[in-house]
Amino acid sequence: MLYSRTFNNFDSGERFESEMSNKLYQRIIQDFMDIIILKHLKNNHPMSGYDVVKYLHQKFHLLPSAGTVYSLLYALERKNLIQAINNQRTRAYKLTQKGEELLEEISDKKDTLTMILSSILS
Repeated sequence: MLYSRTFNNFDSGERFESEMSNKLYQRIIQDFMDIIILKHLKNNHPMSGYDVVKYLHQKFHLLPSAGTVYSLLYALERKNLIQAINNQRTRAYKLTQKGEELLEEISDKKDTLTMILSSILS
């Protein structure tokens, strides 16, 4: 589950539009959270689940539950896209070669993904 900031506007029409925008924003972040995590791990040192929650909250102003993030991290680990490292008392995650290859493939398809989103929204 995601918790996010809501937009408070005085005009009820603006509030409805903001609520719709907020829900769409939440949906996009939720649906692409695995890619967001992989991309962040590529550009940074290994991170714990708590660090991932903190990053998502700071970057996207959304606060996913720990259960959402940890189940996603475990799924990424089972797919060999990330690797767990026992780091003192915490479990940190780093990107694997397979994860890097997936990000490269996604990056190569960026124009196609943009075109698909554009056709859906137009």
